[in-house]
Amino acid sequence: MKININDVVTLNDDRKFVVLSETVYDETKYFYLIELTNDGEEVVDNIKIVKELITEDGTKLIVVKDSDEIDDIKEDLVKNLDKNDFE
Repeated sequence: MKININDVVTLNDDRKFVVLSETVYDETKYFYLIELTNDGEEVVDNIKIVKELITEDGTKLIVVKDSDEIDDIKEDLVKNLDKNDFE
């Protein structure tokens, strides 16, 4: 499954997030997500940075918790926010 900017993804805990930005670092794709309400109509003030892991079973999103890894990618993710049209 290909994930694109503005897609809504549901994580394992059934919380919905919209993809705001993406970047590739060391051949791994990272996404900047912001949480939506259960009905998907409003933004909740909660963000996640996840990385894409492609397995035989499909695509998985893994929440990035390592602060060094976040430091490596956050500048590109924020820079790419400016390139996206969220209207």
